[in-house]
Amino acid sequence: MTGATNARERFAGRVAAVTGTTSGIGRGIASALAAEGALVFGLDVEPGGIGEHIPCDVSDAESVAHAAADLLALSGGRIDHLVANAGIRGSNTAAEDVPIGAFDAVLAVNLRGVFLTLQAFAPAMLAAGSGSMVAVASMSGNRVVNVPQRTVAYNTAKAGVTAMARTLAVEWGPRGVRVNTVSPGYVSTPLLEADSALHGQWLPNTVPGRFATVDEIAAGTLYLLSDDAGYCHGTDLLIDGGYSLR
Repeated sequence: MTGATNARERFAGRVAAVTGTTSGIGRGIASALAAEGALVFGLDVEPGGIGEHIPCDVSDAESVAHAAADLLALSGGRIDHLVANAGIRGSNTAAEDVPIGAFDAVLAVNLRGVFLTLQAFAPAMLAAGSGSMVAVASMSGNRVVNVPQRTVAYNTAKAGVTAMARTLAVEWGPRGVRVNTVSPGYVSTPLLEADSALHGQWLPNTVPGRFATVDEIAAGTLYLLSDDAGYCHGTDLLIDGGYSLR
């Protein structure tokens, strides 16, 4: 059996859940998991994503709890892999002008929502003594790379996601559940296209002179989810094309 065949079968017979699967990175991750044999459940407010759709608003604790219960009922209580991807960017506003309600709204999805998601599925994984989780953070949670930033809530939330994952890695890792993060740089998605006026400023700061593809972020995420990354606990995989080196 070739290495390529083995790679395509890494998730055969596994159950995976991904939040935010209707577009962008989440859709790419869900597609990649399904292509490698996983039974994928897409947790999202709207249908139309990859995998079996389960309605879920990650900012609402009751909604997340119901989604987890529904998934486990459908899977016979099994969950092997979880990707907390759902997120919003928020407004492009100077920090001194950000309404506290707008700040809270970003943290509700991008930070609180990640915790609610990981917490909801942890009991099943911990009871099984195995499982892997990846939370999608950002290069902006590691380093403030552009001036002006005007994304204080987003950056704060993503930095919190990385710290959260490291904490949970230490807490849950000894009980068989690995927790890691992937931190993308600029990725070619519809969201990035909305900022096309700034592409000329950003592109020269990437080493390869291009933005990442969704497939490249998915590949890194699947590595962290897979048994190949069995020694990765609290790892933050930075996939930014060298942007933060500039």
